[in-house]
Amino acid sequence: MHKLVANRVETRSALLDGALAALSVYLLSALVLRIMNYELRRDEELYVPPMRLLEDGRLYADFFYNHVPGSAWWFYAVRQLTGSDHLLMNGRLGVLAGWLVFAAAIGAVSYAFTRSRLVSWCIVVLSLLNPLLLTETGMTATNNFLPLPFSFLGLGLFLLGTRDGGARPGLIAAAGLCLSVAVVFKISAVAFILPVAVAAFFLPRALYFPERLKRVVLPLAAGGLVGGLPILYHLATEPVRFLAHVVGYHTGPHAIYWQDGGEGAAISLGEKLQLAYDIWLASAIAVSLTVALTLVLTGAQWQLAPLRRGWRLPSAPLVIVLAAAAISVLMSFIPTPAFPQYFAPPLVCLPLALALLNAGLHPDVRKLVLPALLAATVVVLAAGTPRLSQYVGTALQPHRWVVNRVHQGGVAIAEHLAEAGVQGKVATLVPVYPLEGGLEVYAELATGLFAYRTAAITAPELARFYRMTSPATIGTLLEADPPAALLLGFDADLEAPMLAYAEANGYRRIEDIGIKDRYGTGVLYVRRTQGN
Repeated sequence: MHKLVANRVETRSALLDGALAALSVYLLSALVLRIMNYELRRDEELYVPPMRLLEDGRLYADFFYNHVPGSAWWFYAVRQLTGSDHLLMNGRLGVLAGWLVFAAAIGAVSYAFTRSRLVSWCIVVLSLLNPLLLTETGMTATNNFLPLPFSFLGLGLFLLGTRDGGARPGLIAAAGLCLSVAVVFKISAVAFILPVAVAAFFLPRALYFPERLKRVVLPLAAGGLVGGLPILYHLATEPVRFLAHVVGYHTGPHAIYWQDGGEGAAISLGEKLQLAYDIWLASAIAVSLTVALTLVLTGAQWQLAPLRRGWRLPSAPLVIVLAAAAISVLMSFIPTPAFPQYFAPPLVCLPLALALLNAGLHPDVRKLVLPALLAATVVVLAAGTPRLSQYVGTALQPHRWVVNRVHQGGVAIAEHLAEAGVQGKVATLVPVYPLEGGLEVYAELATGLFAYRTAAITAPELARFYRMTSPATIGTLLEADPPAALLLGFDADLEAPMLAYAEANGYRRIEDIGIKDRYGTGVLYVRRTQGN
């Protein structure tokens, strides 16, 4: 009888594992297709070009780049690994790699705390199937998503490294490495360093302070120094130029531009609060918070019942996670203007909180709350899967994928220039297209319109560090170095001087070049030569 029951349990467990594996494969396939089909965004004109530009150029010195260097080198490394000239695809593959790291990290860390594959899988779904992550934040080749898996790993590895009163220097050093790598991707990830750095002086409490310094503080600092080397290198070799790009631009011309009338960003505190509400409380994150509250209340009720003990809140780890959440929430409101992606960092704390709360429950209580966890996961799957599955129909038609259509657009430009018998640079505010075609662009426009549109309001002390031009000076630049072609049609106001140059110099207009995105339809102006 016992053997029969055991066989039934094993059969049900195998069926459950098979069902979860099949669903995971489907979700991963849908994620890949969504990433590859998500519309090209303006920010990618900044992040994608360095894949080509870094082959013979220097970050910050030879072209404008207003963020820390992690994303540029990450995408460049992906291109070197694939050997492909499909630049946007390489960038999106880099983001997909971040998703895989994040999912694996959440699953592994959750399992280390809960010892349950089912609970860990639910936490992965509750954490990653968030509407914010399924839009520009998690779909585009930018630095918005990439810090999140490393911030999570940093927090999770530190908690595992100081668990049960012991100190595991290897895990702690890896935690420091991951936390610094996250900052190398995006400076706002420093929010997760602060609580861990403070906690390192107090945990594990069983160790004497000198031993704690040796086995916790020093490994954490050593890992952090190694992970932060890319930033430390720029601070050591060109500190003023580096800070002018990373700090000076965002606190100067960028902020002025948006405060003077830029649309689509939250400027006032009230607008930021509304944006935060939409992201944090009107999305899948609310379901995860509900689950966390259920875990706390159920555990507390069990503990308060007569003669029932065994549930203990894991106070120190939770304090670290809550401190990280609080700091990241506060830092989300600091930048002006604010965009939805700025409110993503606190999402890192949710899976850790869920794992810790579940781990603190008595085994009998876990059985009581498991249905609530499963129900919440089903709700999130029902709400998020349709959006995630938006592009499943393109699975067997890769030529329709956005990443391939963008590459085909770049190839079409190159073919038009070859047919016209002209060589040289392409002047455009959307450099991804000509770079996809293997063409050369102007260094002053190589990372899109960001420096170009703010050049007139950039203080001279900053402008001297930027490789840029402006609507007022672009004509002079083109006269000195005539382009083979101009790709226009995406921002009439900013492109007006370029259009005037093309018309004044008799460039041939070609309208049907197969380039169209959410910002406009590409029109190519090709330099005339004798005979055309």
